[in-house]
Amino acid sequence: MSLEDLKQNAKDGRLVLHLEDGAIDNILAACVAYKQALKDLTQDAEILSTYPLGFSEGHLGSGAELAKAFQQKASGGDSSATKTFKSHIDQVDEMMDLFTTLRRGYKATDANNANNFGSQGR
Repeated sequence: MSLEDLKQNAKDGRLVLHLEDGAIDNILAACVAYKQALKDLTQDAEILSTYPLGFSEGHLGSGAELAKAFQQKASGGDSSATKTFKSHIDQVDEMMDLFTTLRRGYKATDANNANNFGSQGR
């Protein structure tokens, strides 16, 4: 089941998770902290991609090639650290959307149940 399917099931009230009160808020807070750590790592990798790495790149051609290869791994290449970190950030955003949708569904269900309970008690 894809994340999109899970989000749709959550919107439709068909996704059931048994969580303690406040667990979704704790999960969302952890996601925010994780995203910030990933953003910090992304920034570090971008800085590292321009930093002289000490392979004698100033006067040795092989040193320059080696430094460039490592710098591309940090940021710039298709399989670079920055692209990986940004991909993880996108996944965290998707998970946050899912848990936000779940929380909305829980609140709507609680409100509906309270409303139904209140109308039957009169």
